[in-house]
Amino acid sequence: EMTEEQLYKRYNEIRSEDVEVRFVDGDTMTGKLDSFTSGVNNEPDEASIYVDEYELYASEIAEIREI
Repeated sequence: EMTEEQLYKRYNEIRSEDVEVRFVDGDTMTGKLDSFTSGVNNEPDEASIYVDEYELYASEIAEIREI
């Protein structure tokens, strides 16, 4: 599970458009990393990223890898 700070840092480290996301439940998905939204700008929800058309919340994400 990532915090907002960890998610933001990792989002800014990634130089590839294509990523693989591993979720806390062990599932994975691949797609194009699009954007980051802070919790403040995403109320009432938490911080998130968009991969393809999917909004993924920080608490769901265990790891993001460039592919």
